[in-house]
Amino acid sequence: MKSTIWFAIVLLLAFGLGGSFFYLLQNNSPAPTSVLPEFGSSVPTAGFPLPSPQSWTLLITGDVIPARVVNQKMVAKNDFRWPLTNFFELLQKADLTLINLESPLLTDCPVTNEGMKFCGDARFATSLHDAGVDVANLANNHTLNYGWEGLKETQAELGKVGIATTGFSYSVVHNAPSPPLILRGGTPSLSVREGWGELFNCEGDIYCSSFITKLVNGVSIGFLGYNAVGQQVDRELIKKQIATADPLVDVLVVSVHWGKEYTREPDTDSIAVDDPKNLGKLFIDWGADVVVGNHPHWYQPFDFAQGRDGKDKIIFYALGNFIFDQEWSPETKVGYLAKLQFSGKEIIKDELEIIPIGIKDYGQAFLLEGQEKEEVLHNLKMN
Repeated sequence: MKSTIWFAIVLLLAFGLGGSFFYLLQNNSPAPTSVLPEFGSSVPTAGFPLPSPQSWTLLITGDVIPARVVNQKMVAKNDFRWPLTNFFELLQKADLTLINLESPLLTDCPVTNEGMKFCGDARFATSLHDAGVDVANLANNHTLNYGWEGLKETQAELGKVGIATTGFSYSVVHNAPSPPLILRGGTPSLSVREGWGELFNCEGDIYCSSFITKLVNGVSIGFLGYNAVGQQVDRELIKKQIATADPLVDVLVVSVHWGKEYTREPDTDSIAVDDPKNLGKLFIDWGADVVVGNHPHWYQPFDFAQGRDGKDKIIFYALGNFIFDQEWSPETKVGYLAKLQFSGKEIIKDELEIIPIGIKDYGQAFLLEGQEKEEVLHNLKMN
């Protein structure tokens, strides 16, 4: 009997030890090695999509001329925000705002309500910054009304408040700082990095454009500016500058002062002999993504064009006046702003926003409403 009992006890112990050993074996096995998904050079494994291109906006304006009566009123009111009062929120909402500043900004600007020698009070630079302006094109036929010294002071005043300038340049050191240049899709080659600077060193040169860049949501945007009023552009130089700047940024914006004044369609005359239609298309062919034209003081249409990459590009021939004292005709008191929506480096064509504006009291811009707004949109074939 005892032998039977002892046998049963031994049997139970054997099963118990065996089960414990099995349990320990199962629970002390090494954790399975994590296997990271393998990504190809450009196509991710299913379930790990590449991030969508970042969206961002560019707002562009017509001529900004804080001179003559505009300046007189700002000084009298001691209010240098007055011309832009109605646009602070709108301009600030854009990721980047580009203007054509067609007047030097001087600390000793003479206060006058007449003449064709333009200047505005230097304190207007702070108002531009507070309104959300990021870049000012200085290539036009009035920027040098007070010579290169006037341009030097203008660049200095804008630089103090962080507004970058392109186009005419007294000295590249007065431009606001730009982020490092990065080639589309990779690191720039040494030859490109070493060679670009001299080409854009345009001190005292009315045919050459300084080149600045901005970075928004990981997208690099470059700016160039040229004047075609009172002179013919140097096409070979511009072609070389655009071709050099194009691969350094994701989006290249070219401002240009061109065309016959006071016409609804782009045209030429004796002081503006370069045809805007022809020149705009060339800029796109050479590598520009956005061409922003001004000078006519009447708003004009815009054209979409296909770039070398097969993507949509856009040419604005003129946006009319934004800030100016030309109260003498209905056409010079109406213009528009354009807000472009981008997905990464591509324009979203269907999301272009045209914002009709008017000017009252010899220099204060305001948003058009009702029939006046609809007339601008109709003329631009936006409704």
